[in-house]
Amino acid sequence: MSRVDDAFLAAESLDPAEKLQLISRLWETVPTAEGFRPPDSDLAEVKRRWAEYEAGEVEAVPWDEVWAEVEREMADDE
Repeated sequence: MSRVDDAFLAAESLDPAEKLQLISRLWETVPTAEGFRPPDSDLAEVKRRWAEYEAGEVEAVPWDEVWAEVEREMADDE
């Protein structure tokens, strides 16, 4: 098992808010010198949505529900 697998297994036990905090902290450590940096407008949108979540204005949606909705919408477009 790789270190990434070990870290993922540990992260699975976190509650949704803790998972989002972990994602945010990990994202901040990704070097931008490798040529990838999201546009400032995208980062601002992520920060806006995170603030809404922390304020209790929106709820997190599990990934499997999000993906199922994407698949339904893609099937409707065919």
